[in-house]
Amino acid sequence: MMIDIHNHILPSVDDGSQSLEFSIDMIKKEVSDGVESIILTPHVLSHVSKMSPEDHVKIFHELQDEVKRQNINVNLFLGAEILYRSHLNPDYSKLSLANSKYILIEFSTSIETPIEDIVYDLSRLGFIPIVAHVERYSYLSFEDYARIKNSGGMLQLNGNSILGIDPKVNKKLPMKILKAELADFIATDAHNMGVRIPNLKETYLYLQKHLPEAYLEKLFYRNAKLIIS
Repeated sequence: MMIDIHNHILPSVDDGSQSLEFSIDMIKKEVSDGVESIILTPHVLSHVSKMSPEDHVKIFHELQDEVKRQNINVNLFLGAEILYRSHLNPDYSKLSLANSKYILIEFSTSIETPIEDIVYDLSRLGFIPIVAHVERYSYLSFEDYARIKNSGGMLQLNGNSILGIDPKVNKKLPMKILKAELADFIATDAHNMGVRIPNLKETYLYLQKHLPEAYLEKLFYRNAKLIIS
């Protein structure tokens, strides 16, 4: 069993799924891969955001109703992928993953950002920041990953990066992070059914050859279960 904590399956709210029907197709792919729970994480404070967090709640309930109507066996939860912007101070408690203390936060990939300091500040406020697709921030050194974790943060990797599909990521970096057991979550960051498809099963099968089973269970299930429980 697996849990996906980062994706853009909520329909018509950002650059991910553009319809309810498309979202259902993505969810069916997740379920067929063995995913038992999905935390939906639409972009917030991003230039690709099309709706407010209040709208997300309404659309989330509509998607839940359709999943129930079609008897799809999956648990859905709402969260957000929050783009950190230094001049804004959002209510992080309303944007957390599944009403928990965990928040999924992304940063600029082009402008060097003091991620360690920001994670520390958020953790002092009582949150557990999860740095989204940490492998994408090319300005981070390998030592920075441990520093972020020591500051109270957790690290999430994308399946596409591990499988070598993301052209923006050094193909060797995700495996280096994993071999050092610095990552805490692997998620899909799925946007569509094309090049950014839900791919937890493919990623798991690939990593089975490289990582201990106990660590894989933490990456794909146990750490995420703590969020929703």
